[in-house]
Amino acid sequence: MHDFSHDFDTVTPGIWMINEEGWKDKLLKLPNWSKIPLINSNATHNLPDGTLVRFRGMVQDMHNPEFYFEQFEVFNTKTNEVKSKSGKYTDTANIMENEKVNYTENLKSAQRQTIVVVSMPGFNDWAQKLEDEQNHLKHLEQQPNTSKRLNSNYSKLKRSYDDSEDDPEAMDVQIELVNKERRTKEDVDESSNVVSREHLLNFPLPDVASKSCIIKVYDDEENLKLNDMIEVVGFLSVDPALSGEFQPAKGSLLEHICETDAEIITHNPPPSLVPRLHAVFVKKLDHCNPLVKENLSQEAILKDANTARDHLLKALTELLLGDKLAAEYLICHLIACVYLRQDTITLGQFCLNISNLPTQKYPNYGLQLYNIIKQFVTKSYYLPLTVENMNTTALLPKKDYDCNRLTSGILQLSKHTHLVLDETKMEQGQLDATGVNNITALGNLIKQQKVEYDFKYYKMEFDSDISVLVLSEGKSLLLSDYHISLRPEESSLEIFDAIVEAATYYLKEDIMNNIRSYLTNIKLVKYSISEDLQFVEDDFIEMRNKADEDNAVTADDLHRLLVLARLVSLSRGQDTLNKECWDITKAMEAERLQRLKTRVARSF
Repeated sequence: MHDFSHDFDTVTPGIWMINEEGWKDKLLKLPNWSKIPLINSNATHNLPDGTLVRFRGMVQDMHNPEFYFEQFEVFNTKTNEVKSKSGKYTDTANIMENEKVNYTENLKSAQRQTIVVVSMPGFNDWAQKLEDEQNHLKHLEQQPNTSKRLNSNYSKLKRSYDDSEDDPEAMDVQIELVNKERRTKEDVDESSNVVSREHLLNFPLPDVASKSCIIKVYDDEENLKLNDMIEVVGFLSVDPALSGEFQPAKGSLLEHICETDAEIITHNPPPSLVPRLHAVFVKKLDHCNPLVKENLSQEAILKDANTARDHLLKALTELLLGDKLAAEYLICHLIACVYLRQDTITLGQFCLNISNLPTQKYPNYGLQLYNIIKQFVTKSYYLPLTVENMNTTALLPKKDYDCNRLTSGILQLSKHTHLVLDETKMEQGQLDATGVNNITALGNLIKQQKVEYDFKYYKMEFDSDISVLVLSEGKSLLLSDYHISLRPEESSLEIFDAIVEAATYYLKEDIMNNIRSYLTNIKLVKYSISEDLQFVEDDFIEMRNKADEDNAVTADDLHRLLVLARLVSLSRGQDTLNKECWDITKAMEAERLQRLKTRVARSF
């Protein structure tokens, strides 16, 4: 069988355009995409400009469409030869110094969508390590550093621009298409103070290592939205001349109209920092877990579910100090996701508040618990709810009109990210206006699974699917779908540090990987409602008859039970509700509610 991967090693934009459909067909038949360099795991300075590569991440921002010459002709002044060229899949045109562009005939312009994609926010270390192992191409390290070679292009570009000043009509198409030229020293110094490296990268999560990439999309059918998880295959564009510092100085023939220095540099970061990719194929992703195999049957997922669940239940019960009920609820929380949106209704969210944490004995219990949870889930983030954090942290994305871009906030996350809010870190203090707005934003996320983006003159809500776990001493000040009070065993309290160490020893790599696959796979299972749910109807009628006026049973209570029952069933490898799982659900809820009524005094 022909190894298509060798073809993709040498394909260029020009070769691709000769038979685009044929190349796309080859790409879709490629059994192993890991042969195409993934720049999340491979340094771009080892890859030549124009190489076919991949990038995986979340859509962070969408810029205005970009116009380019899809087709144009060049005239060779020495040979009088006329050539047809294309600006598709490239930012710069390969024009010789003795060639001129014909701007009057056979010139076809087009537009492409420009989006900013960042590597998955909150992508945990174990997942990154696995992704690197699967996609790192060692032979690329032996290739010469292309950034040195690319820098030499600048001198050719500069000569071309200097020559054109005497004859504006003979302007080199590289300048016309790329529209970049180094400023004077004074201009560069002035503009370099406008933006920082952090500003250019614009990652949602502070202090988390990530990568960013500008994607040029040519197919309108992609229908991409903010926060979508995507994998892009495209031609790499890393010519240093694309950097904002090569923009023309003010007053030149190529002056940008209505663009500030900050906007020019923000939209044109150095390619060594933010490479460009001209997309030939974009694939939306349901998940980004490197352990999960494609096209795994639902039957196989459900068959292996119980084994993984048993290991996870054992580990979480120990970490929750012997509280098996809390561990059961935490498993349901970890596999929950939004499965239906209809009008104003969102179904599937499962915000869990675990209270009564032993913070007197273990002040960092919340962080220790999170450090284990992040070993299981693919993406997560820990946010201590301190007064300072609430008053100073940017949770909501905000439009920056000076730079004409969307500035990220912590709540700009892709679906299936686990957000752990540690309320045990809250201390005495006053929330200012920003702090109150942040608490409100967290409440809206929990209740409606929506995040409000601030566009200054108006606000717009975007759907989200973020699992929120709230850790607190008493009941959280934030609303939750399910609140459980922790009941630690005295014996476990005495040896918690040893438990954490033992859990690390018990959770061998193969067990961990089974749990990691399980938590992602169960989210992808299609759950169906059986027509025979007479036992649910009978029980609901009985519950209403037994209830008194002070504790009336409502339709909301039934809905809560059905949401929990769905997760209880899925966690046990059942894709529909049966009487056994229904009875387990009722017993769990009865015990949880009983605990909340009979709170015990904290001695830990």
